[in-house]
Amino acid sequence: VRTADFIVDHNGKIILPPRLDTDIKLGKAIYRFGIGGLHSSEKNTAHTTNDKFMLVDRDVASYYPRIITNLRLYPVGMGPDFLSAYEQIIQRRLHAKKNKIFATDKGLKIVINGTSGKFSDFWSKMYSPDLTIQVTVTGQLALLMQIEMQELNGIECISANTDGAVYYVPVEKYELFNQTIRDWEIRTNFETEETLYSGYYARDVNAYFAVKAGAKSVKDCKVKGSYSE
Repeated sequence: VRTADFIVDHNGKIILPPRLDTDIKLGKAIYRFGIGGLHSSEKNTAHTTNDKFMLVDRDVASYYPRIITNLRLYPVGMGPDFLSAYEQIIQRRLHAKKNKIFATDKGLKIVINGTSGKFSDFWSKMYSPDLTIQVTVTGQLALLMQIEMQELNGIECISANTDGAVYYVPVEKYELFNQTIRDWEIRTNFETEETLYSGYYARDVNAYFAVKAGAKSVKDCKVKGSYSE
């Protein structure tokens, strides 16, 4: 099935539009668009901190859910009341997270983050593939904008994956880095969460482990892919 902007296959899944199937170079890195989100393309890399450089991870809080509410996107089969119900669930989850009500926090996180996936689920009442395109392309362009803003400051992005990026920040530019993030947050109406690492080691963007600053055990590492097994 073809619409003005995208194609879906016989299972209702979106086929990546040809104009998005391209490599984008920013600084030293190559970034690739996808239906799932933006990905950098590093291979076999390792970075550690020292007295001149910091490793800073900035993830966007509830990225796809916030794109949905910021753009006021709702499935055609549900109408605008979807947005008020969805916002209530987000607020319940944030309250649970703040108050360390872990079961509610984790359960509602699955509901909230899974909603955008239902936009491309042919058997869901929320099926709206046009919204999938709007959410993912908006997210990718916004994250690319953040990376470009930092690269123009001479701050290198070493990895990016869907809702966040890891930067190798010169110590003397850390304040500038944070000012730039704040500018980006104001422009986009997103909020980011910071994690500092002492080391970042990646086979590729989908398989890495990062040692958090001040780590005392393996529990203080962020792992993905084969390193989490």
